[in-house]
Amino acid sequence: MHKNSHAKMEWFKNTYLNTSSKLDILDVGSLDTKGNYNYSDIFNEKNWTYTGLDFQGGNNVDIIVTDIYNWFEVEDNTYDVIISGQLFEHLEYFWLTMSQIERVLKPGGYVCIIAPSSGPKHGGNIPNCYRFHEDGLKAMAKYVDLEVIHTSVDNSEKAKPWNDACLVAHKNKGTSVENTRELEHRIDNLENKLDSILEALKK
Repeated sequence: MHKNSHAKMEWFKNTYLNTSSKLDILDVGSLDTKGNYNYSDIFNEKNWTYTGLDFQGGNNVDIIVTDIYNWFEVEDNTYDVIISGQLFEHLEYFWLTMSQIERVLKPGGYVCIIAPSSGPKHGGNIPNCYRFHEDGLKAMAKYVDLEVIHTSVDNSEKAKPWNDACLVAHKNKGTSVENTRELEHRIDNLENKLDSILEALKK
């Protein structure tokens, strides 16, 4: 994590979150290997609880998941805010992690994801798979039925070489992927019943 990423996450906090509200915040990919920067200081508010999640233990990690694509250690609808920075470029199957984010985010909750849009390979032996742009961020949110609030790419000189992309999304109450599928199922059943009634009337 670097200075510009830290500043962008602070912008998210100041723009979208209310410090007087009680919030449970989850940082996905929170491990701080170098000790130079992490997001914990940004979310150190009196009414907030900050929790770090990663697939290995270490500094700034509270929850260790055995599978970054399936967090059975975390219950559904647990967190008000989920953040992630400088992780998604390393996830081979990032859409699966997005599904987990949607699952554990409370209805009405916010997501902020920061990832590079450019820059060299990094991370040593960790996979370095992707760079993201605004359309890609929108697709990520759309895949799990989150409402896109903001997307941007920082193309300023100070943002080089990473030129971070940022997504802010919202989980509408009652419109999670599971609820949408349930609604579609109910509509299908209703259509079938209406077809049966119409057939009976024809007779």
